[in-house]
Amino acid sequence: MIRVGIVGPGGRGTAVMKECIEFGGKFNARVVAACDIWNARRDAAAKLLRESYGTEPRIYSRYDDMLAARELDAVIIATPDHLHARMLQAAVEAGLDAYCEKPMGNVLGETNAALDAVKRTGRIVQIGTQRRSYPKYRAAMRMIQEGRIGQIVRADVIWNEYSPFRWSRKEDDLKALKESDINWKEFLGSKPDRPFDPRIYRSFRLFRDFSSGIIDQWMTHGIDVVHMLTGEPYPMTAYTEGYNAISKDYRENPDTIECVLQYGFGGRRFMATYATCLANAAGKATRIIGTRGAAEVEDVWRITGKGVNSPEAAKDEPIPDEPGVVHHMANWLDCVRRRDSAGLYCDASAGYGHSVACIMATDSLWAGKRMKFDPVRRSITEG
Repeated sequence: MIRVGIVGPGGRGTAVMKECIEFGGKFNARVVAACDIWNARRDAAAKLLRESYGTEPRIYSRYDDMLAARELDAVIIATPDHLHARMLQAAVEAGLDAYCEKPMGNVLGETNAALDAVKRTGRIVQIGTQRRSYPKYRAAMRMIQEGRIGQIVRADVIWNEYSPFRWSRKEDDLKALKESDINWKEFLGSKPDRPFDPRIYRSFRLFRDFSSGIIDQWMTHGIDVVHMLTGEPYPMTAYTEGYNAISKDYRENPDTIECVLQYGFGGRRFMATYATCLANAAGKATRIIGTRGAAEVEDVWRITGKGVNSPEAAKDEPIPDEPGVVHHMANWLDCVRRRDSAGLYCDASAGYGHSVACIMATDSLWAGKRMKFDPVRRSITEG
């Protein structure tokens, strides 16, 4: 049996844990342990696991203790963004396979170390940018690779939504959380010490030391789609602008951003943009644009030659569901069972690529300058 533990069974973590419970039977996998620094989350996870299996799970309040127990084969990491890379590194160095939620990391040095650890240990690691397991996206990837849209020249990702209070918490929720309910030091991880703040703990996505908000949460998915469909691993340069258009809460991160990226390390130079506004839901589209046509995904699913006045223009055709595609969690469990890292839909190298793009975008946002990536030194500098 594959013995799985989860660290961070909060909102997203509970959803991923349920997926592992759902698909685990097919692959002889079982969630036997849960770890969280908040007592309410620990109690809820224990209840869910008891109801699912009829047995008592192992419950931990510290991640190091869960790893040190040496009772697991794999771990699901669904903690706040700033903890992912260090926890992933610790998991694989403890001999565990891992399913790690996105972003794989949001500090470059920690992300470099996590990737090195995965490669060194050979563990089976899936990163949670789940569009790579969507049947239509996998069909779009195949059709682009077949040359349907010609040479790629541009990619545009526009994901707007009306959500002015996204990731913030009501005052009653904040007042209800006491420092005695959690392990604040464990939450801070590698961040500098600071007084307990329930706003940071419950709304970490709004605070720049812990997350980049829209970039870590949504651009990870959008730019990972660009990488998946174009075959490019990470951008050469990135420049980001952002501000708060309408949000009036306690957030530090902007509610409106746009990032322009240039690609070309793989030999095909093209530009990409990512844009999100939380003030208005008008517009959600993802386009990979080539010399013969475009792949329109996310909102409509088709290859189209419209806009190309040439006999070589692509013919209009729908993007179907690619046969044989399985759920993201099922793909990970299957690969763990077969010890097949090559079969992963989103391995650590793919997670590293989306992390690099998002770290570049974030660094540019706060510096107000263009950032460039050196893939040899694995460093980001102004330029």
